Formats: sequence, structure tokens, C-alpha cells
Amino acid sequence: MQLTPKTPRFREIIRHHLHRQEFMKHIRCELTVIEPGYVEAVIELDTIHQQQIGLVHGGVTATIADVAAGFAGFTLVGEDEHTVTAEIKISYFRKGLGQRLRAVGRVVKAGTSMHFCEADVFCVQADGTEDLIARATTTMAVIVPRM
Repeated sequence: MQLTPKTPRFREIIRHHLHRQEFMKHIRCELTVIEPGYVEAVIELDTIHQQQIGLVHGGVTATIADVAAGFAGFTLVGEDEHTVTAEIKISYFRKGLGQRLRAVGRVVKAGTSMHFCEADVFCVQADGTEDLIARATTTMAVIVPRM
């Protein structure tokens, strides 16, 4: 499926917005790939990402899935538009234990007021192997902020 951004500046705009996202800085989440309708996000795991028995906290997994899916949708909006999560459902397949989380977000169906997106979350081991630990389906509302 060929997806066409509404602006050729979509990468520059996303990077500008990332600079202003303090929560993403706090959890050390970065976007490593930004393409039309497709984004990859990574978090180098540390103790701040763990729950009480040392596994990746489910909220961290849900957050990176939301980030990847949301910014995948963001690649397809106009310069004065944004995406916000209207709905998210996440299924956890296995425990999160490894060196890094990598989320792959993609637009399944782009619309004028809503984008339907998915994100797969992988836990990356020290040897580079990846385990699929979760999948999220999201609905991203396309909005024009009135601030």
C-alpha cells in the first residue's frame, strides 16, 4: 500500500515535535525510522523501565506502541494537523526482558479524520535476537489544535 504524506516536511516536523516531548526524553524513547505511514521507535532498557520483578513494565510497552503507531499516523497529516490517540488496545504475548525495546508502527488505513494503525513491540536481546512481546491496534484522531 502506497501512502503519501500531505507535506514533504513530515520528518522535519516530527523531529521538531519530538524535541518538545519531555516524557519521551524521560523514558529515553527515540524514533530511528520515519517513513510515510511507518515509524520505528526504540528504548534502551534500564531499571527505570522495570516493574517489581525486573520485567519491562507493561505501561512502557504500551507507551512505545502508542508512540510508534501515533507517529506513523502523524507522517500523513498536514502541517497544521496533529494526531492524538482516540483508542488503543494492546495484547501482551510474552514477558519483556532484554536490552532494548523496538516498536514498529504502521498505518493500516488512513482517513481524513481518523487513521487506523498498528504497532508490534519487540524485546531485543544482547545477541540481537528479537522476541515479539506485544501488538497494539490504535485509532488516531486527526486534529487541528486550538491553543
